[in-house]
Amino acid sequence: MNEQWPSERHAEKLEVFADSSFKTVQDFLNLLNAFPDAQHKSFDDIVSWIVEQNGDISELEQRTAQFAGEIAATIQDSHPLLMTLACAAALARTPTLDTWSKVNAFKYNSWQLENWLSEAMTAYVEMNSSVSHAYTELAKNAFAALDNFSLQSRSDRSNEERVSAWAHWSERHDKLEEIWGGLRGWSGFMNYEEELPLFKVFYKLNPNEFIYTISRSANPYLVSALLFVAGIGAFSPRFSEWKRIITVAPVAFEDDGKWNGSILTPLLLVEARNQLFQVQQDLRNADLTPNELDGIKQEISSTAALIETALTARQDAPAMFVRWAPWLVRQLLGQTEKEIADVKSSAFADNTLIDAIGRKLGNNLLPQTVPDDAPLWEDWCYRCALASFANDGHIQTPDWEGFGDEWRLSPEDWTGDKGRFLRKRASLITTLNKEIPGVAANLLAYPIAQYSSPEEAWIGLWNDAIALREIVEFGDSDAAEDEYSSRSEAGRLLLLLFSIGLAIFDQIAARSSDKNSPEARSLVGLFKALNSASSEMREIDSTLNHDKWLVILQHLAIRRMIWEPLSGNESASTNFQVFRTDDTPTVSDILIKEKDDVIEIVAILQSFSLNVPDSRLKAELSSASIDVSGIVQSIRRLNECHPTKYPIDEAQLHKLGTLI
Repeated sequence: MNEQWPSERHAEKLEVFADSSFKTVQDFLNLLNAFPDAQHKSFDDIVSWIVEQNGDISELEQRTAQFAGEIAATIQDSHPLLMTLACAAALARTPTLDTWSKVNAFKYNSWQLENWLSEAMTAYVEMNSSVSHAYTELAKNAFAALDNFSLQSRSDRSNEERVSAWAHWSERHDKLEEIWGGLRGWSGFMNYEEELPLFKVFYKLNPNEFIYTISRSANPYLVSALLFVAGIGAFSPRFSEWKRIITVAPVAFEDDGKWNGSILTPLLLVEARNQLFQVQQDLRNADLTPNELDGIKQEISSTAALIETALTARQDAPAMFVRWAPWLVRQLLGQTEKEIADVKSSAFADNTLIDAIGRKLGNNLLPQTVPDDAPLWEDWCYRCALASFANDGHIQTPDWEGFGDEWRLSPEDWTGDKGRFLRKRASLITTLNKEIPGVAANLLAYPIAQYSSPEEAWIGLWNDAIALREIVEFGDSDAAEDEYSSRSEAGRLLLLLFSIGLAIFDQIAARSSDKNSPEARSLVGLFKALNSASSEMREIDSTLNHDKWLVILQHLAIRRMIWEPLSGNESASTNFQVFRTDDTPTVSDILIKEKDDVIEIVAILQSFSLNVPDSRLKAELSSASIDVSGIVQSIRRLNECHPTKYPIDEAQLHKLGTLI
């Protein structure tokens, strides 16, 4: 099997354009073979001058002009070729940083030297293999000097950027997260452009020594830049080289997932994810046929499997997944289910990677929690990852009791460590969630939904969260200066806890095929608890969360409507069978309770009109004695008084009018 990145395969289909301005190793070999025997001493004198003097580029041009002229008839561009080869020979003869600085000065003022030096050095090794060691040692010394900032760039701007980036890195406590995020703000390999020819030769001559050398550095900016010469990153990425390096890169994670500070493996994981995105890069705005979309999906899946197969061979693979999977889950938190299912979205690629990780875990025993060095946001993202693996049948269902205990707060806990940790663990989810219940709520709900009494479990969690409800209603006495913020934060937590309950309800309902079964009867009890919780929160939450509780009411009403099979048509129903006609609250109960609030009743009716047949809806409206005509008139009057506060959708109002 030819293992390649998608971008490699696509590049092979493109027409190759040979640019004669870039010279090859063979061009320099031809030059060496064209040397007149009598001129070897002249060439040696030029090399000695480079090593011993501090001349400039114009003097180098003068010293090589006569020699180049003698072979110009047989070698095109003989003059710049000879200048470049002389620099390569100087580095081989005296492989010191002083020589490198002199050559670098020439290179700084010559496009040819800058772009041809690595080919000249490679050709020089082919003609004289003994110089390989000299180049390798020079590169290792140069790397050490770059790592301790003693080898400076000729560009002050580049030097300032290196120092600034390192200072930023040194101050960060979330270093692993910084790598996962792609070293934001860093200019990339171009900052070390001057040194790339030397390290390109180093990697070609001794790849294992190159990998060992860079793996000892703690500077992610330097290491990520030099990985470019190995075919990692921009322009010409090669899967074979990525696999070679990831296979021998040092262990980065301990058995419990704790990161030991080694940066090479995390950088390579970021590269793998970036390459997966390349499948979709040019397709996001394209109109694709179903067959083309299936092809993209297959390419993403096969590439993800290729990545995970290579990673699984590592000693620290399970521990590595413990830390990488939460980051991938984090990328899904701000996405909708529709976006995650879209093969052209980055979320689809991340979700595919998560699935591939789960498939490769096999029978590996994974820790139930993240290690102590992980930031608090990772905890629940890791729980989501475990739930995803379990849902796909890759691992056993994880425990949920520890998660449940985090919600059991006393009033005093809110301002203590337990309350602070709860808020920080939930912060990303409550901030990024777009849907109700949402991706995270569904995953956090999964272990509870597999429990023997999931309904009782959630009701217990909600009851134990009474301290949060008291803060929402009465405020936090210890937060007198910012009481609103405290109330709002507690409200967001309760929104998440409610969403988890709703997700539990949905997941169990999905396997309910008999409305009279004990499971369905328990579900009805959970629905009552959810409805009661929603009503309470709409009464006590006056923060910006209040509108979300109105949306939740619509979700509950829709479920109550569509998951009650029509009389005499149970077997033909395509929906889950949960409710009996006499189960309370009925749809009529919900409508009657809300009919005096025009805004809420309109929102509910609009949701109904999008999800149920008009005949069914008319019957429920009649049963609840709802005056649709009066409701439409009321909403129009509100719009006339406050158009901005009470906007109307004429199409929706027209549809409601058909129910009169």
